Amino acid sequence: MFIRLGRATAALFAASSLVLGSAVVASASPAPASAVQAPQPIILTHKGKAESKPAVVIRKLSDRTVAAGELATVKPRVKVAKRAKLVSKTLTVVKDGTVLVDAKRKARLGVGTYEVTTKVEYRTLVKQEVVKVKTKGNKVKKVKRNVWSGLLTETKTQTLVVALEPADGNDD
Repeated sequence: MFIRLGRATAALFAASSLVLGSAVVASASPAPASAVQAPQPIILTHKGKAESKPAVVIRKLSDRTVAAGELATVKPRVKVAKRAKLVSKTLTVVKDGTVLVDAKRKARLGVGTYEVTTKVEYRTLVKQEVVKVKTKGNKVKKVKRNVWSGLLTETKTQTLVVALEPADGNDD
């Protein structure tokens, strides 16, 4: 008897939490006649796992200021998740339709406005396998081996402004 009572109580709590979790609170004042609409059906959904985070995030390049005659060094800014392996990160820099730097790890740029395309190649961890390996003395040892996905690519194009640093009024 106690088992049935426990199951019934659990079922009642589960049903009430589903209904109360998606209930809409209504106000006590009546709605104007023009705002009355047909009743909408309540759709119950189960909240599953949160969306997984991307394996690679290309971060924003900040604008630079340089002194007269100097060059600004620009490198790709990339954040890699734990279960991802970075293969390469390169830059392509275009100014006024002319490609200045093509698929390099860094670029040195003078004053101007540039279109910078960051390309990141990476692999994600698919699974870990346990492999038996023979060691000295013919002992068998279990070793974990990572299995990686095929090559994946992420690209992002940004505008970068390299500005001239304001000159000091003191020329001593």
